[in-house]
Amino acid sequence: MLTAKYMMNPNPESCTLDTPIKDIMQKFADNHIDYLLVLDGEQRLQGIITESDLIDQQANLHVPTAIAIFDMVLPLGEDKFEDEIKRLEALNAEGLMSQNVKTVSPDTALNDLATLMSEQHIHHLPVISDDNVEGLVSKHDVIKALASR
Repeated sequence: MLTAKYMMNPNPESCTLDTPIKDIMQKFADNHIDYLLVLDGEQRLQGIITESDLIDQQANLHVPTAIAIFDMVLPLGEDKFEDEIKRLEALNAEGLMSQNVKTVSPDTALNDLATLMSEQHIHHLPVISDDNVEGLVSKHDVIKALASR
């Protein structure tokens, strides 16, 4: 059975929590990558930054809409607005990264990887063992594995 261990990139691109956004953008451009894992000082996964995160940071701020009911104003989408402000103000990886990262173990089967990526709309899955990053499986890795079956 083909598992994450056999199809992952064992040396995924990464940065630290305090890496400046300018350096992150340069790394994306120079290395032709579409993700960076964000690691703490002990090399544990803290988050991920994707091309979409960098592009979203440059997008225009969307002011939340509100509705008035019986002299009360109820904001709609206030949480999303706060997230957008946080991203606009980000100066380093910690402020820009997505923290709720789906991960897999080295023993995760190919079909389970494909299902997770498809259902969750995920392009990158860090492979974690004993709180350590062992590698990363991308959609490209899954497609290569499916083609070789």
